[in-house]
Amino acid sequence: MNRNDPLLEFADVTIAAAPLGHAALCHVNPRFLPGTLTLIQVEPGNEQLPLADLAEGLLCPEEGCILFQGEAWTAMPPERALQRRSQIGRVFDGHGWISNLDVNENVTLSQQHHTRRPVAEILAEAEALARAFGLSGLPRTRPSLVPHQELRRAEWIRAFLGSPLLVLLERPMRGVPLEHVPRLIGAVREACARGAVVLWLTDNDRIARHAALPPAARYAMRGVTLARIENG
Repeated sequence: MNRNDPLLEFADVTIAAAPLGHAALCHVNPRFLPGTLTLIQVEPGNEQLPLADLAEGLLCPEEGCILFQGEAWTAMPPERALQRRSQIGRVFDGHGWISNLDVNENVTLSQQHHTRRPVAEILAEAEALARAFGLSGLPRTRPSLVPHQELRRAEWIRAFLGSPLLVLLERPMRGVPLEHVPRLIGAVREACARGAVVLWLTDNDRIARHAALPPAARYAMRGVTLARIENG
């Protein structure tokens, strides 16, 4: 796959709203090329979008399909879908922690399960990311015992650990002081530079317009449709 082939593609995707769950989408068609950042501004009261779950093949649309590395999620055998998902990092909009594992165990779980990297190497990378994100180190206690803004930044570590091909950031600054946004933008820049796709959902215009952001494709939710607004 080269840089002219989309890593991720939504092909005329429509999905109904889930009661007490995600919002609906109608005829969504973005394509995401390697090495690019896409910013999606969500509407107040309509923040729970299924885009990340669709991108990972965890939801099936009523119409259309989602292709990852040129292949529809629905056409992949389970083993290949699992392997492809191991190449995706994510900051969840909701709760994304296994409560009976410590934060460091949560953060390194995917790399330990899906790769043959030595544990010491994985931990060293996680610690380096923790310092880059302004933490004193990788938290080594239960998620419920870690302050929210530190826990959110630990999610950043997990999302970027192992140099994933696709990084899904669902309102990653929620609960985190804006002074830390340059640290996250630095990781986004590095990910794009090595060819990853970064999809960043935000409800904060100050973040979406931050001067340090690299050039990005920009979309905004307009009801159930995703509208391209500009390149920037």
